Amino acid sequence: MNSSLTEALKSQNQISSGQKFTKASDDPYAVSWGVRLSFDKSRLGMYENNQKFVTASMDNAATQLGSIIDQMNQLNAISVQAQNGSLNSTALKALYLEADQIKQTITSQSATKDASGNAIFPSAINQVQIEPNVNVDSGIKFSDSFGGVGDVTKVDVLTKINEFVAFLGQKAGVAGINSTGTASSVSTGLTSAYNQLQDSQTRSGLVGSLVSQSASAVNSLGTQLAATTSTLLDTDMAAATASFMKSQAILNAAQSCLVNFSRVICFRKCNFKNLKKNYDNSNWLDYRYFLYFRWLRVTRREPLSFMATY
Repeated sequence: MNSSLTEALKSQNQISSGQKFTKASDDPYAVSWGVRLSFDKSRLGMYENNQKFVTASMDNAATQLGSIIDQMNQLNAISVQAQNGSLNSTALKALYLEADQIKQTITSQSATKDASGNAIFPSAINQVQIEPNVNVDSGIKFSDSFGGVGDVTKVDVLTKINEFVAFLGQKAGVAGINSTGTASSVSTGLTSAYNQLQDSQTRSGLVGSLVSQSASAVNSLGTQLAATTSTLLDTDMAAATASFMKSQAILNAAQSCLVNFSRVICFRKCNFKNLKKNYDNSNWLDYRYFLYFRWLRVTRREPLSFMATY
């Protein structure tokens, strides 16, 4: 009975808490593995946060670079138009003003910040782990897109744009503007700047694609971990309910037996010898009736029909 009571309480706790074990001593092996799985799930959460951060960073950079590249196309179109020898100074000045406005917009976009106040093109980036043994850049570095750091392998995009606008202003006769560039050199500069910006945009897309693949892998791993943890630690409701019902049935049966046993004990303790002395020989039949009805009372039976009125 004690064993059944213990099992019933255990099953009831499992059902109410949803957990198989309440303390490590219940199953040290399973609980220790559960701790390790919880740690792994925490790591997956870290990977997911890193993926979201990198995705947002790359999306912001790709959006800005796409806009800047569109404007670079406009500058290239202006460069082609400016080579038309039939344009007068008024037409050239209009092209200059348009190019100067584009220059200012690109310069502003290169220093744009996101909603959190962080530069979309930071001066420094770091490596971020997006899944086990996979690290990617946290963003697109300013120098990788716009140069300007003394790296001969990089094109100073903003300088090339300024050189083109200055050349166009001098050609249009705008006062105070001097340029040593030629049509060929400034056109080549724009092309190099355009190619570098496209490379950065492509890099942001590649990193974004890699993050997307990692997100799928981490999500799949997370599902497996959740299933393993559930199997190991969570209550099997069907099994726990069946165990509880079985233990409860045993307890109910045991309780019923104890009640009947107690009644029998009480019946036996009655002092029938002393009771019998109260009846003389002529009343012995009454005594037997008394015993019969005592038996009916203990066994909860109905009296025979011909004795019901006794």
